[in-house]
Amino acid sequence: METEAKQWNLRLYVAGQTPKSVMALANLKRICDEHMHGQYSVEVIDLMENPQLARRDQIVAIPTLVRELPSPLKRIIGDLSNGPHVRGLASCSDFSAMDETRNRHPDEAGAEARALQGTHSPWYMLRLYVTGGTLSSLRAIARVREVCEELLPGRYQLQVIDIYQQPALAAGDQITVAPTLVRRSPGPLRKLIGNLSDRERILAGLELRAAAGG
Repeated sequence: METEAKQWNLRLYVAGQTPKSVMALANLKRICDEHMHGQYSVEVIDLMENPQLARRDQIVAIPTLVRELPSPLKRIIGDLSNGPHVRGLASCSDFSAMDETRNRHPDEAGAEARALQGTHSPWYMLRLYVTGGTLSSLRAIARVREVCEELLPGRYQLQVIDIYQQPALAAGDQITVAPTLVRRSPGPLRKLIGNLSDRERILAGLELRAAAGG
């Protein structure tokens, strides 16, 4: 079936020229050229330069793609490498599983199940509490994701929680300062509070120095 003649207005939020940001832009351009046939506009917003713009679309993770038009508004979080899900942008229908969720490969999505069935490597369940789209929040998200992708590929779950939007979760974990990284498993529970742009602090908090060769 031919794609209807519509205009797609897209915004891609990135944080500098990180590998994931560059990959997200390249993947988005390829998908748009293949499926939207010149009927789209893409606004790239670097939150390292303009962090205040994150509030407009309530951005708490990067890269994030926002489809403003055609409605309804949709978000996809991740490097946009999962083609079938991202191609849903070309449809006006609801691509439910991707709304407000991370863009993951099928093998990533099944990693938790495999881990719980028993592996030699522990499964890491992490919560990162932030306060909106502030620069410190964005830096914390980028750094934590970077460390996890490098040292825990396929065996971690990172939940980013904006305490302004979900205060009940923050209260449940007794969070009073943000950013705060909580390691819920493997036990015991640990919290890392404050500046999370420091790689060494994250390695120490997650007890990953040995894996990093430190």
